[in-house]
Amino acid sequence: MITGGRERFVVCGEDMLSLRMVEALLRQSRRGVDVVVLTAPGSAVVERLRALRDVEVIEVAEPDDEAFTAARVDAATSVALVHRDDVVNIHRALRVQELAPSVRLVVRLHAPALSGRIRMLLPTATVLSVSATAAPAFVTAAVGVSTRQAVDLPGYPMVVADRDRVRPQHVVRGLARRPDLGPPVLLPDDDTAADLVLARVPVHREGRVVGHRRALWRRVLTRGWRRFRAGLTRSLARATLALVALLVLGTVAFATLADLSWGDAVYLTVLDSAGAADPDTHRAAVARTVQALVTVVGIAIIPLVTAVVVDAAVSARFAGTPQRPRPRRGHVVVVGLGNVGVRVVEQLHERGVPVVAVDDEEGPGVTQLRRMGLPVIVGDTTRRQTLTEASVGDCRALVAVGRDDVANLETGLVGRSLRARLRVVLRLRDDDLARRVERTLEVAVSRSVSFLAAPAFAAAMRDHQVVATVPVGRSVLLLADVSVGRSALLAGLPPTAAESDGEVRVVGVYRGAAHDAVLECPPRPTRRLKVGDRLVVAATRDGLTEIHARCASRTAVD
Repeated sequence: MITGGRERFVVCGEDMLSLRMVEALLRQSRRGVDVVVLTAPGSAVVERLRALRDVEVIEVAEPDDEAFTAARVDAATSVALVHRDDVVNIHRALRVQELAPSVRLVVRLHAPALSGRIRMLLPTATVLSVSATAAPAFVTAAVGVSTRQAVDLPGYPMVVADRDRVRPQHVVRGLARRPDLGPPVLLPDDDTAADLVLARVPVHREGRVVGHRRALWRRVLTRGWRRFRAGLTRSLARATLALVALLVLGTVAFATLADLSWGDAVYLTVLDSAGAADPDTHRAAVARTVQALVTVVGIAIIPLVTAVVVDAAVSARFAGTPQRPRPRRGHVVVVGLGNVGVRVVEQLHERGVPVVAVDDEEGPGVTQLRRMGLPVIVGDTTRRQTLTEASVGDCRALVAVGRDDVANLETGLVGRSLRARLRVVLRLRDDDLARRVERTLEVAVSRSVSFLAAPAFAAAMRDHQVVATVPVGRSVLLLADVSVGRSALLAGLPPTAAESDGEVRVVGVYRGAAHDAVLECPPRPTRRLKVGDRLVVAATRDGLTEIHARCASRTAVD
């Protein structure tokens, strides 16, 4: 609902996400909004919230019916419940629903299974996960070599990637040009100048993604080899190498001492090692000696190979145990196994990147990753000994995503003491600190979870959907799905009218009813926008504010 021509939003939370959501809501409105924040007394963001214009702060330890009534949730456009705890958010959302059954709810949840079923309890709710929104940015920063981020457009799989990683005919839009020196240029006028692009993922007629089967087999073979290698203990490996070396020496001996051709030498070695020796007392003593030795080696190597296979199978069967071997080189070390850390580890693992997870205590994240069979180390994450055990000195990148900025920074500095040019990705809430750390520490990248997630939550409160958040340097690009409302400024105009240099680029237009909408990508320039069409845009934060205003129903803003 709108009160006095102004939208009214209610945010219930206690951390930096609440503050950044409020800032995004204020920035996204050109006609002004009323924002009410219910937060715990003495929370870290109270004073900064009070300093904002058009923001009312209600301090309450545990919001009850009286607190939500005081916040006038019945007159709100939407209500966001963004506490860290899933159960707390569901409980508060049910309270709001009883007071205002038709109000739009935005609920922060982490548990994937719960998120999919929450509409049974809360039919007007939009469910978002902070960790799912932010994790791709940390993964991209950790991998470093190339950017590749999936974009979930229903029925139209796309990917954000470096231009040289996709075929030219699959490029949909140029997103950014990243010069060697200076800040990146977002949404350049010339698509061909962009080195970061949005591209289609080609599909077959039956809807299967091209290359999926090949990628699946590659993953299966890769994982099988890793499990086999993990089962190959050092003692078995040494014994196997010793016997193989003896077989090679036997081949050389047949060729040189017994005066045989190399082909005959290999032939006799293979047969003799398989136990198919043919005794011949008329041969020279040297040939008989070599044949006997090769036969004995062959008899020994068969049970040894059997032991290796069985040991690898047992290792794979009990891969969730803490004793599983850890990678020693070329892996990514993730420190801090909260919600974000677990998502980062999972996404790295899905990409096939070797990963070692580290946390300072036995928590749910440690248990979950061990069940997945991933190597986990529990210990003080700021000690050299713990990071050395994780082979940080030879890793691909160190990602510190704990909840404590100081601990994350200290972990990064300890990692740098082990290797001067180590790539470090830090989770830091303070923007100024993050910028100074990046300038001071080369090959360091900092990310703020709330900075990455807030635009998606703020857009959901306005009934818009942010499809993906794409970090580009210290900036963020948003891929959003925006509906054209009644009497909107853009209604009746071509899609190109929605574009703004360096701020907004139209990727496509969903036309038709929501359940069977078809994506025009790229949109036909001669076809006009209609009420109910949905624009898929790539935009900066300010650009998203502009496109929201131009697509909003004029009856809602007049």
